[in-house]
Amino acid sequence: MGMPFATAQAPVTLFWSRCGHEVRTLVAEGSEDVVLDTPATPLAENPDYTFGPAETAEDLIARIAKDWTPDLLICWVPEMFPPPREIEHCPIKTVAIVSDWNVYYAQIEHNLARYDIVLTDKLGAQVLRPPGATPRYFFPLYSHQTPVHRKLDVEKDIDVAFVGNLNHAIHVERAQYLEQAAKLSDRYRVLIRSGVYAEDYARLLNRARIVLNYALRREMNLRCFETLACNALLFVEEDNLEVCDALRDGEEVVLYRPDNLVALIEYYLTHPEEAARITRQGHAKAAILAGENRLDTLLNWIAEQPMGGRAFREFPEEVQAHAEIMQYASSLVPSQRAFIDELLEPYARKYYKRPEFLVAAASGVLARIPAAPEEERKALTKDILGWLKQACLRCKDSAVLWFNLAFVCRHSSATPAEVRCLELTLEAHSCDYGGLLLGSFSDPYYAASRRALALGKQRVEMIWAAAATRLAQIWLEREKYEEARDMAVKSIGWMPNIALPYRIRAVAESRLGKLEETARILAEGLPLTAFDADYRMDMVRAWQALGKHDEARELAAESARLFAACWGAEEVAKMFQEASETT
Repeated sequence: MGMPFATAQAPVTLFWSRCGHEVRTLVAEGSEDVVLDTPATPLAENPDYTFGPAETAEDLIARIAKDWTPDLLICWVPEMFPPPREIEHCPIKTVAIVSDWNVYYAQIEHNLARYDIVLTDKLGAQVLRPPGATPRYFFPLYSHQTPVHRKLDVEKDIDVAFVGNLNHAIHVERAQYLEQAAKLSDRYRVLIRSGVYAEDYARLLNRARIVLNYALRREMNLRCFETLACNALLFVEEDNLEVCDALRDGEEVVLYRPDNLVALIEYYLTHPEEAARITRQGHAKAAILAGENRLDTLLNWIAEQPMGGRAFREFPEEVQAHAEIMQYASSLVPSQRAFIDELLEPYARKYYKRPEFLVAAASGVLARIPAAPEEERKALTKDILGWLKQACLRCKDSAVLWFNLAFVCRHSSATPAEVRCLELTLEAHSCDYGGLLLGSFSDPYYAASRRALALGKQRVEMIWAAAATRLAQIWLEREKYEEARDMAVKSIGWMPNIALPYRIRAVAESRLGKLEETARILAEGLPLTAFDADYRMDMVRAWQALGKHDEARELAAESARLFAACWGAEEVAKMFQEASETT
């Protein structure tokens, strides 16, 4: 069940069309309602079996066994497509194949102990230490779709392309590499865009001479396979942990570093025969690496592994209960989320002394607010605030819990209460309950904290930095410029690698008439930004205000080149071009 080889854009039967084992498909009822960031596609065409959100794995297997006896249940990406309930009591061997652990670690932390075998990427196998489970790496867990990603007879009219997620709060390093490539748009045809799928995506990759890739978890990700299959030259970061197990640098792939990316792009674009040789040899590897040609290897290896201890069964009752909430609350299947929503308030009443259940109840209701009628929102918000206040009182030293309360106050437009909660966040000294942090993945602090949680590196200073930045924003809005500057300085001290407080501090300094300091701070934070037009324009204006017209002109021209490479950013590129010509 789930998304074999982490894709749901094609009939999943493709992957076992050449398999030597009898494989059948399983989906949760309501999976047809799943909304992915790709065009609507079923998780499995005409699945063999479905299960209800309350059905246990034991009952499910007993039902299936009436007409077919399975030996193994593989759950692909259970962080998004959770298994039947109580899979820890499943009578057959179970496998979890985990993909986005950097995003979903809070959801899988205790739930991985339900399975016999846990597979993930190489970095995950090295760093993840969830209670009661040992994630392992076997081989890259991704694959292109052979019928879709293939060589097409199209002109290669794009020199360098990147197509994928452009949420730079999560993909910080990748965005900085993309900026390096984008600045070449005055000399080469560079394209950076998102929101292209299936046949259109395959055609775009075929049009590219070079496809720039950067894997968030240093894994051999989907784009590696898709690029090879679509006959483009694959560029991958040099410290990727998996690529060199399958591909040779300079033979089927090009590996780059921060200090040689631009030089390598220019070299291969000016040496087309060398680029064509590597592209051709990389494309030849695509068939060997196709998921349908590797599935038997995976299944045969799994068959040789012993059943695991399933340590989840020995966890305390309250740990199991909270893991149940976390597992199904992150499901992409609406029927599973609706089922677990019914348990949130009863659990909060039963475990009222435990902050994690209070926050879970609040989070469940918070997720329903956008769709709730206006007249119900006040009552729902009151419930949320009540649960979060109780959680804070249960663990007064948790910066995470106070920050959560501030987060909801902010979205309730209760600014005085938000300020007080942010101040209490700064007085707290632990990041207990770090997996319960509320926020959005467009927020760089939230994204960094979630990744740090998975790596065992979450620290209270991350929460303090987020709180200080928000306070700095509030003081700036209230024209308290010295307070805004001081709070931004604190935030930078705790987390110096995020650009937002640099901009807040710079604005505050400009309002205080310190133009030299404004430009200095903006320049210090500029390398931390990624495709941030507002920040760059602030920098241009800061140079102009100081009479440094050469610096302003150069930055505006560079920014024009950068945004000229970005699909849909034509007006931004034009704005910077005009600024460069009039400075």
